[in-house]
Amino acid sequence: MHFAYNLNMTTNIQIRIDTALKNKAEKTLSKLGLDLPTAFRVFLNKVNLVGGIPFSVTDDSYFVYSEKEEDEILDAYKNSPRSKKFKDSKELIKFLRAK
Repeated sequence: MHFAYNLNMTTNIQIRIDTALKNKAEKTLSKLGLDLPTAFRVFLNKVNLVGGIPFSVTDDSYFVYSEKEEDEILDAYKNSPRSKKFKDSKELIKFLRAK
């Protein structure tokens, strides 16, 4: 008996996605020299490599900045033309998250 075995087996994946989102992603990926199928393969390989989604999926209001990042944000805000003043970076972060 002879069995044919193809090491390069592939499968099709079909998804529905917002057209504007797809077009924007394709434009961004094109700048990186990638097409959408290649980027999706990269994503799936990374999922397998790290054993999950390869980036944080959280509510941004829970994002924790490092002390250095908070200070940089505060410095940038201080140098902006905004009139509101903050006593420290924690107060600024709280204000920004309330928006």
